[in-house]
Amino acid sequence: MAVPAPDFFQIMSAFPTGVAIVTTLDADGTPRGLTTNAVCSVSADPPLLLVCVDRESRTLPALLHSKRFVVNFVAEGRSELANVFASKAEDKFAAVAWEPGLGGMPCLREDSLAYAECSTHGELEAGDHVVITGLVEAGMAPDPASIPILYFRRSYGSPVVVPADG
Repeated sequence: MAVPAPDFFQIMSAFPTGVAIVTTLDADGTPRGLTTNAVCSVSADPPLLLVCVDRESRTLPALLHSKRFVVNFVAEGRSELANVFASKAEDKFAAVAWEPGLGGMPCLREDSLAYAECSTHGELEAGDHVVITGLVEAGMAPDPASIPILYFRRSYGSPVVVPADG
């Protein structure tokens, strides 16, 4: 017998995670995106990562169609942006600066501390989500001074940063 969904959410809220905005283009070339904390590396050779996307997500059809996406790791102080992409807003990109990356995919360079440009490597249905693995073809590594936004106990925050020499 599985625990009820609210209990599961409470349990998982104890695990602090980074926050990412996954972006893509739909069949009409319109940018689409969603906020997620369900991202992880899978393999170094070849370089693969995965994202988990709710089957009810309005971005999922675009991800499945385009077979390309960008995982934008959100920088500290950008919780408002994460909230926009977590919403059901019609035009999440209305006030967002983005630049086209590989295949024209939207890269949120100004609001990200790093990003990975991916082509879809595989898709797996898992419960109420689809797990999409991506081959990382390009990207931007973080500046050593950059700080990520974190998600913990269902709210955004910043990590305590200890200097490397101290």
